Amino acid sequence: MQLRLLILADAAELADYYRRNQAFHRDWSPLMPADYATPRVQEARLRAYFERHNRGEQYRFGIFASPESGHDSGHDSEQVIGTITLAGVEQDFFQNGRLGYSVDQQWCNRGVITNHLQQVMQFAFGKLGLHRLEASVMPENLASRRVMEKCGFEKIGHAPKYLQIQGVWRDHDLYARLAA
Repeated sequence: MQLRLLILADAAELADYYRRNQAFHRDWSPLMPADYATPRVQEARLRAYFERHNRGEQYRFGIFASPESGHDSGHDSEQVIGTITLAGVEQDFFQNGRLGYSVDQQWCNRGVITNHLQQVMQFAFGKLGLHRLEASVMPENLASRRVMEKCGFEKIGHAPKYLQIQGVWRDHDLYARLAA
C-alpha cells in the first residue's frame, strides 16, 4: 500500500472508488450530486483542490493498493482504497488543520486508515509545523471513533447539528490532537 498526494491522473480511480463505495459511505457523507462519481467531476474537484493546495490550505492524500497486495480487486493498476484530507490548514498564530478520511468497504477494519492517518499526522506536525489537528465524528460511527482513539486524539466536545449528512443536520463529537 502507498499513501501519496492525489494528482490529476487519479480522477478516474477516485471516481471508481466513490462509485464502489457509494452505499457504504452514505450514512457518513453529505448528499452528493448524481454525477459525483464520474471522472469529469472528480477531475474538476481535483483542479479546485490544487488551488487550495498551492495556497497551503489543503492536502488530499490517496491510499493506493497494487494488484499484488493480496486483495482481489479486479484491477491491473493501483486502486484507490482510501482517502485522507487535511483541510482548513491555518498557519501563523493558529497552526491548525482539520482531518477527514474514508476507506473502501473491502478494506475496513484492517488498520488502513489508522496507519496512514499516522503518516499524515507526521506530515502535518513535522513538515507543516502544525500545532493542532482536529476531526469531527458522528457519535454512532464506532469505527471512526476507534481510529481517533488509536491515533491519540481526545474527545474535546460535542457539536449539535454540526454537519449536514444526507440532507439532515447531524450531531458530531469533536476530537483534537496536539503536536508532541
